[in-house]
Amino acid sequence: MALFGKQQKGGTLGVDIGARSIKLVELSSEKGRAHLMTYGYGELPISSDGELLIDQPAVAGELLSRVYKEAGCRAQNAMAALPTSNIFSTILSVPAAKDRKTLKPTIDAEVEKLSPLPLSEMITYSTFLGGDEKATKGETYAQVLVTGAAKTLVQKYLEMFKAAKLQLKTLDTESFALIRSLIGKDRSPIMLIDLGARRTNLTIAEKGIPFVTRSVNLGGDLLTSRIQSLLDVDIAEAENMKLDVGSPSPDEHGAQGLPLLDAIIQPLLNEIRYVFQLYADMELTEAKTVEKIILTGGSSHLPGLLEQLSSTLNLNVYRGNPWARVAYPKDLSVVLEEIGPRMSVAVGLAMRDIE
Repeated sequence: MALFGKQQKGGTLGVDIGARSIKLVELSSEKGRAHLMTYGYGELPISSDGELLIDQPAVAGELLSRVYKEAGCRAQNAMAALPTSNIFSTILSVPAAKDRKTLKPTIDAEVEKLSPLPLSEMITYSTFLGGDEKATKGETYAQVLVTGAAKTLVQKYLEMFKAAKLQLKTLDTESFALIRSLIGKDRSPIMLIDLGARRTNLTIAEKGIPFVTRSVNLGGDLLTSRIQSLLDVDIAEAENMKLDVGSPSPDEHGAQGLPLLDAIIQPLLNEIRYVFQLYADMELTEAKTVEKIILTGGSSHLPGLLEQLSSTLNLNVYRGNPWARVAYPKDLSVVLEEIGPRMSVAVGLAMRDIE
């Protein structure tokens, strides 16, 4: 990896902290369009204790620093995303007010009722779905998206970036980052499935707003563990086999058509249908049904997954391309297409100050 194009100040750095990996993308803005400057990726080995990177700020900071230097990044200010599994998110309907700032006590009172933590232990952010700071004439109610996270979690991110000697400028959400990189200005109802190593995040966005978000304990590591235990191979070999073919070769291991995807496909389908129902039951949504699914994440390349989802759900399912709204050297097309799914959140974070 190297710095692409002219080195310049003012680049924006998006950093995605996964269960055991760090992905970063640096973009510049030229005439209102994002241009790829550089990217980086680093991963820790699969461990038996299952400890997450975010719970090891010193280790994560060291890995981030190494990836940053190897990628040749220049930007000092970084944007990161809080994990969906640790985010509180809700859409409230509150009485409209001429000055929406006066609604904060009302919003806080409602959040206090719904949040799993006391409000004093959280950092929250409100986004009015109408967009304007003042109520529209004749408006009687305002819809507001409230997201929040524990202060202790935010502190871990601060410690991590401090260890890497980088300035954490903004903490966003993974959902908004994915909407930027994979949906853009498409306002139709779309489901985003971010299939990671440990967890899968499901988001339904309508008009660019994440109306439903859900994170489940389901990911590519589950298949790796299954291969390892059934075929008695080490983790590295099991990981390679998972990515290489949909089922292990019966010639080498004596397994006759081991249906590996069964370990993940049925639980995933159940979750998708559950989220579909949540969306259909929401009063604030208009469409009620999803038009298509965009698949992304490091485990989205599992052989046969996209086809099975499309066939079973009778929906168009696409593998997301986070580079669609980014300019880059054409000779990198093959490489970027291959790594694209795992870089979607980082790209969306870096696009935050460009769009």
